[in-house]
Amino acid sequence: MKSFKDVWETAANSVGSGGVSMPADVVFDKKKKKQEKRIYDGRTKEGRKFVERMLARRTAKENKQKLVQAQKNAETIKTKDC
Repeated sequence: MKSFKDVWETAANSVGSGGVSMPADVVFDKKKKKQEKRIYDGRTKEGRKFVERMLARRTAKENKQKLVQAQKNAETIKTKDC
């Protein structure tokens, strides 16, 4: 009976069962570099502009939400004209 180690060695070293041939003149493609995600740093000019834009958008959104809420409240409080 073969031990597990013997079976493992024969499986790892077998080339007759569809091993892959690598000729010496194989040309590999260069790996493509992944583009870095832009990380905005608040200390740079570009980063400060980005932060200013984000804060402006945030305040505009909050103001719009307040306006919509005020309009909804005004609709519920309307009185009849006599």
